[in-house]
Order: sequence, then C-alpha cells, then structure tokens
Amino acid sequence: LSALSVVTIKETGRYSVDGVDGLCLNVEGNSRVWILRAVVGKRLGKDGKLKPHRRDIGIGPYPEVSLAEVRAKATELRLQIRNGIDPISHKRTEIEKLHIQKLHNRTSRECAQIVIANKSRELKNQKHIAQWSTTLETYIYPTLGEMKIGTITKVDIAEVLRPI
Repeated sequence: LSALSVVTIKETGRYSVDGVDGLCLNVEGNSRVWILRAVVGKRLGKDGKLKPHRRDIGIGPYPEVSLAEVRAKATELRLQIRNGIDPISHKRTEIEKLHIQKLHNRTSRECAQIVIANKSRELKNQKHIAQWSTTLETYIYPTLGEMKIGTITKVDIAEVLRPI
C-alpha cells in the first residue's frame, strides 16, 4: 500500500502493508484502522495443547497515524515481541502502575470518598450510606484522614482499630 492507495480503498476488508510483516489496514465503511497481527508466545487451547497466541494490536486510525508512522511503530512492536514482550500486556501493566501511583498520592479521606461513592450505588438505603460516612469520620479520619495512602503502615491501621 502507498499513502495514495490508502485513501482510495473503499471496500471493507483487511489490506496488507509492505515493509513490516503482519501490518495491515482494516477498512470498514469510512473507518480505516492500522493493525499489527502478530504471534506473541503460546497459549493453551481448548484441547489443552499449546498453540500460537495471535494478537491483533491496534496502532491507530488513518489519517491520524500516517503510513510512515505506522511502519515505524509496527517495527518497534515487532522488536518488543522478538524480545519476549507482549505489547498489549505490557501496556496494561504500565497503565495499572500509573493508576496505583495516582492512588499513592491521594489521602485516605479522598480514597474513602471514592469508596463511599461506589458503595452508594450498591446500597439503596440512605441510612446505610450515612453509617459508612459516620464510621469513617469517627474512627478513620481523625488519625489517617490526611495521610497519603502510600505512607500508611500496619501500625497506623492497628492504632485506628484499637478503640473499636
């Protein structure tokens, strides 16, 4: 495929791109998406035997990601795969690390408010929701309320639970 031919393709389908094995353009209606189809290790099949683990790795939409950019990104992804890294799992792990890092910078009061907001969706009775808040205000907030989650230790938790 050339940059000009990408624009002219109208039929739905998957079209191979020269330069990187497994790189293709997926066309559905007016949507055009770059995909790298690659084998990233092995997985257990339904029959209990090891089979190649194929992944379709989305690289981005056309024209947001140009043909030159997609070839460079696909080459980079192929290098990761060759080094034994599953790009999708690696990306998920990195995102989880960022979420955990954000949590470590929050206070216990902020985290508790998030939990109460989530719990209030489950609990129908306003009295129960109020009990959650009151219990936290009485026992947790005076000691741990302004402490960062990442700095709270077992000793701190034991101190909070002692009066209960």
